[in-house]
Amino acid sequence: MKALVEQGMKEGAWGMSTGLIYVPGSYAKTDEIVELAKVVNAHGGLYASHIRSEAAGLLAAVREAIEIGEKSGCPVQISHLKCSTKEAWGKMEEACGLIEAARAKGRKVTADQYPYTASSTQLAAYTIENWAREGGDAKLLERLDDPELGKRIRAEIAESFEKRDGADKIRIASYAKRKEYNGKSIAEIAQAEGVDPVDVVVAIMRGGGAQAIGFSMREEDMLVGMKKDYVATASDGGARRPSAERPHPRAFGTFPRKVGLYAIEKNAISLAFAVRSSSGLPADILGLKDRGYLKPGYKADLVLLDPAVFRDRATFDDPNQYSTGARWVLVNGVAVIADGKKSDALPGRALRRVP
Repeated sequence: MKALVEQGMKEGAWGMSTGLIYVPGSYAKTDEIVELAKVVNAHGGLYASHIRSEAAGLLAAVREAIEIGEKSGCPVQISHLKCSTKEAWGKMEEACGLIEAARAKGRKVTADQYPYTASSTQLAAYTIENWAREGGDAKLLERLDDPELGKRIRAEIAESFEKRDGADKIRIASYAKRKEYNGKSIAEIAQAEGVDPVDVVVAIMRGGGAQAIGFSMREEDMLVGMKKDYVATASDGGARRPSAERPHPRAFGTFPRKVGLYAIEKNAISLAFAVRSSSGLPADILGLKDRGYLKPGYKADLVLLDPAVFRDRATFDDPNQYSTGARWVLVNGVAVIADGKKSDALPGRALRRVP
């Protein structure tokens, strides 16, 4: 594993990321992550982590990320900082306090966040415990068929609904086998088909699994993190075109939502603060030396926006909508949006870390 990390860093990786909330990353031990992060640090890279828990174990997970940074020497980036499910509500100040205490000691610890109170991931990650998923989907299906283990898994699926205040708090974003499920909640599907919500999850898992959206956060917690000067904006979404899928609206609206809604309309943060969190701060975190700011000699990556109409339009009910108000967008000096009209120019390129 160390050799693979070494190879990746030599090839230009910016660092190493972990998904400790997901199978199989959830089986990784802290000490082995530290050893791999030491290799990353030797090349000047970053350790980024989708931490081990965003719910009941949130604070312990933040502590683990900080510990990995302290023991390896790596800067730490906590991905998608949030308080997910009722077990974590109200803990954002304390989680940020842990980060700030580490920063006060000279550690490089930062985070990112998307401006929504719902997340999106695999349906299994929301509803099925990691022990049941060990060994892959085939093993999960075997356990579901086992009289005792199947009963336990079903009970845990029902408990996952309770933590979110009901099966209506999980929506299907993309399910290949039954596309008519896209955009509907587990509760809606169960009611339409006359079955228990647990049975809907089990059937979807037997059908290959699905991408889902989970409503599990509070705006007041989100705003605590949003106002921190070390929390960057991140969509945690891909670049998408409108489709039959019903993805999380963050794929279409993250940055205009942060700037237009929370800075310009709600005045929760200043416009300058919102812009920096979406440009200069991410560049600083990665160590980009010629991007993220308007300075002589820097790459001309620019967004010229109309603050009166720079808004997200994508919603959870209708997510496939482009935002408005970006009059000009330049990537390395080339206009990809010119006077409000999209061009076919593709001037972007992958960036590699250069020692």
